Amino acid sequence: MSNHLHDLNDRARVTDGPHHLDQTTRPRRRFLPLVWAASAVAAIVLVLGVNGTLSAWTSAIVTNSTNSVATANALILKESNGAADCYSSQGAANSYTCATINKYGGTTTPFSPGDSRTFDVTFSNAGAATGSTFTLTPGTCTQTPTANAAATPPVNNLCTATGELTVAMSCSNGTTYNGAQLWSDLTYAAGPPSALTEKTHTALGAGPGASWTCRFTVALNANASVADQGIVVSQPLVWTLS
Repeated sequence: MSNHLHDLNDRARVTDGPHHLDQTTRPRRRFLPLVWAASAVAAIVLVLGVNGTLSAWTSAIVTNSTNSVATANALILKESNGAADCYSSQGAANSYTCATINKYGGTTTPFSPGDSRTFDVTFSNAGAATGSTFTLTPGTCTQTPTANAAATPPVNNLCTATGELTVAMSCSNGTTYNGAQLWSDLTYAAGPPSALTEKTHTALGAGPGASWTCRFTVALNANASVADQGIVVSQPLVWTLS
């Protein structure tokens, strides 16, 4: 009887043993995947943290928020006769050839003996710099037809002949000519066109917007020779503000 009971107990142990082990190991097996997952997440966070730090170390940035440059002020010479305006800035290198302002009067109304005409031209500083000098450089006088004393009829040289065609010029400050306040260093007495030479007014002091006016007086002698007839005289004039 006792042996039988022992045998039954042994069977019970044998029967209960695996069931007991299965109940105790299952929770551990369920817990292990959670541990592995947590470890993997921690490793990823660590890698991302390290990589983020290293990427910050491998770049360095400086931003220049203010980068600027300025250009100097310029002189710009404006010439006007009331009907037309010319600016030095209209040409390359601040140099312009103006063909619309004729200081000698042009050819529309030819001169007859005894005619005398005046032509005013006003200059101004249209730039932002200040000019200190103003220079007139007359070019070479030419004429058509060419002078020929042996021709029939003869052709006088009005560029050089004394007492035939004369040009006089003087200047004053302001937008209108003031004969009582003329510059003394930029003036020409009446004489043939070829007598005009380069002259400079040295006390200009022309700030932005300053103006000055020059008057040309062109005349043909009342006793001009008939050899003066039918001639066209031309002479370039170069004005420089500096």
